[in-house]
Amino acid sequence: MLGQFIGKEQRNWDDLLPEMTLALNTSVCEATGYSPDFLVQGREPRVPKALYDEQTFSTGQTTTTPEAKATKMREVFEMVRRNQQTASIEQARHYNLRSRKWQPGVGDRVLVKEHHLSKAMENFAAKLAPKYAWPYRVTNFVSPVIVELDKVHNGKRRTAHLSELKPFYGDKEADAAESPKILPRHAPEPNSAQGEE
Repeated sequence: MLGQFIGKEQRNWDDLLPEMTLALNTSVCEATGYSPDFLVQGREPRVPKALYDEQTFSTGQTTTTPEAKATKMREVFEMVRRNQQTASIEQARHYNLRSRKWQPGVGDRVLVKEHHLSKAMENFAAKLAPKYAWPYRVTNFVSPVIVELDKVHNGKRRTAHLSELKPFYGDKEADAAESPKILPRHAPEPNSAQGEE
């Protein structure tokens, strides 16, 4: 979340921590069905600018005894355990669907993992920088697991391991209009003498 909000300016990340903490603690977790604040405190917090009746001095809720509250929280925790088990099974199913072996072909566009180094003098933190660069196009296989790549818009070349690549989904028409068609390195040119008789 911090990486998405700060962009290139990384000096103000600590100013965003209170808002990020509030957002995480008051959001309902899909795995448990409750917000972290509710599970820790036994009640939902009043967030800034929440709507309430200004004429009502109390919360409008009846007071509960500690025993009743403890009983309620035990029921909630049991429900949370069941929800987490169901969520774990569902997440494993989705992960297994996505974990099919993928390998790009020559000409495919890909994301390439970046290996940034933090630079304190430039106020640059590698943890907050984008994890992938894009779009690159596969131009050749150096080995079964190493590929040569070209940056689509500026032709910058590099090599990468297959484990550092992800498929890129973007505007193929716009990409094709701006970039020349890439042929495999060992493929004959369209107007080569081999095709003429």
